[in-house]
Amino acid sequence: MRDELLLRHPGNPILTYRDVPFHANAIYNPGAVKFGDEYILIPRVEDGRRDNRLHVARSSDGVRFTLDPEPIEIPGTDEDRVWEKHQYDARVTELEGAYYIAYCAQTMEEVVRIGLARTRDFRTFERLPFPTQPWSRNCALFPERIGGLYARLDRPMSGSDAMTFITFSPDLEFWGRSKPLDLRIETWMREKWGIGPAPIRTDEGWLLIIHGVWLATNYVYRLGVVLLDLDEPWRVIGQCPEFILTPREPYERSGEVPNCVFSNGAILEPDGEVKVYYGAADTCIGLATGRVDELIAACGASG
Repeated sequence: MRDELLLRHPGNPILTYRDVPFHANAIYNPGAVKFGDEYILIPRVEDGRRDNRLHVARSSDGVRFTLDPEPIEIPGTDEDRVWEKHQYDARVTELEGAYYIAYCAQTMEEVVRIGLARTRDFRTFERLPFPTQPWSRNCALFPERIGGLYARLDRPMSGSDAMTFITFSPDLEFWGRSKPLDLRIETWMREKWGIGPAPIRTDEGWLLIIHGVWLATNYVYRLGVVLLDLDEPWRVIGQCPEFILTPREPYERSGEVPNCVFSNGAILEPDGEVKVYYGAADTCIGLATGRVDELIAACGASG
């Protein structure tokens, strides 16, 4: 009997530091997208200095990936680069013929804001204006305009009462009209919560995988799922009360950050399978799969 809605791939972990073609401490928390017939991950790679950069990993089957040895190069000014001593937690959104990567940009002093880049081929990248002020995390763009405006999700970094917001833009530069995403706080996510991958459009609503944190002796990170209204996505129309993935396996329970499964990349396949790529213990990458209809049903949408 399955006790979770997501089923781990038998080959997990699918990417570890051994798959990095240089001296590395860890690889984890990838964004994910389909690019033609190719699966693309944008993982966080932590090198031997413990500096974090974004790389591209490529696969023909969604399981066996090859990592580009050079990090993603996003052109910018010296002032831009001050913000990017570290890059991590990328979310990738296909939108209007291009692919947008929202990621955490962190200074040496550990001040964090969101960076935004655009690509059409995952070979060359264009920098867009920083969409947030400092102290924002968990950012992803919606894959289509809503009410004629671009839309994003993000969350302030501060404490357990920090809310996730949906914010709108006419041009991906100027942002406003923020609305809070107010969902029910369950016990497994009572310490804090935030989004996972970019929202997935379904006929029933925007399927949004989230992460939640429970504080016992240490933090425990789990995954959950909610359903948002298609036209008014700040409205939660369904929410699974239980977690859908929790740390159970040794590679999820032991690592740089123990007891942690954290996803910022998911791909909906034409047959209804959802591939969820997740960081395990902030050390390696796992793959878990579910059925989109089962995830929607678990949210118990009330309309």
